[in-house]
Amino acid sequence: MSRRKGLARAGRAMVAAPGVAVLFFLVAPVLAVIPMSFSTSGIFELIPSEPGLDQYRRFFESPEWMRALRTSLQVALGTTVVATVVGVSAALGLARMPKGARAVLEAILILPRIVPTIVFAVAAYSVYLKFGLVGTVTGLVLAHSVLAAPFVVVFVGSALRVFDWTQVEASRSLGAGPTVTFFRVILPQIRLSVLGSALFAFNLSFDEVVVTLFISGIHSKTLPVKVWDAIQYEIAPILPAISTLVIATTLLLLVPVLLAARRTSIASN
Repeated sequence: MSRRKGLARAGRAMVAAPGVAVLFFLVAPVLAVIPMSFSTSGIFELIPSEPGLDQYRRFFESPEWMRALRTSLQVALGTTVVATVVGVSAALGLARMPKGARAVLEAILILPRIVPTIVFAVAAYSVYLKFGLVGTVTGLVLAHSVLAAPFVVVFVGSALRVFDWTQVEASRSLGAGPTVTFFRVILPQIRLSVLGSALFAFNLSFDEVVVTLFISGIHSKTLPVKVWDAIQYEIAPILPAISTLVIATTLLLLVPVLLAARRTSIASN
């Protein structure tokens, strides 16, 4: 029996080893920027000889970087609102449709994620030129919302597939209108999916580079585009500090949602 258990453990270890190796290969470059961000020298140092917060201080004291950060936050927040409202509305409509029509419309709605990003960027740029939206925050919000809304539709739609729609009928029979029914009956049961998809939309918009490069112009550069420009002209030590801040922000946004979803899953089981 002990030999069998040993063989089982060895088998699991052999299966897990490639996965761990791949995970390390993907995560190690990301984690490497964290110690580099504390360097005080003018060059990249994986292990800083004199650790400090000089690069973070340079970032927060730079008007250009702060302008790019404000633009990114404005665009990401606007995208979060637009994509969440549109995506939740679309998911609610799709959930009550026949299967055939729903499958066709879902395919149409996720089309922006299927089309190569560079193709979408060129198409958006050509359209925006006609309407004067190139280089505007509004144009960026609209473009990012088109990219983020499909994820909201998928996330919220998956939650609505297990929703008991007889609760809606009961609510309507008691005199509640559509708005009251949504906020009192539907939303409390899908709130984690809505919140998770909203945070995902925020993160997608905040990190988006390709489409933003085409339509941001020179007056609405976001933080990722500013980083891209900095890489093109010089490899500045401030870049690891910016990358670390982006990583930390992403973790602070997504980890609480994942923990809440885990607790809800455990409670329901």
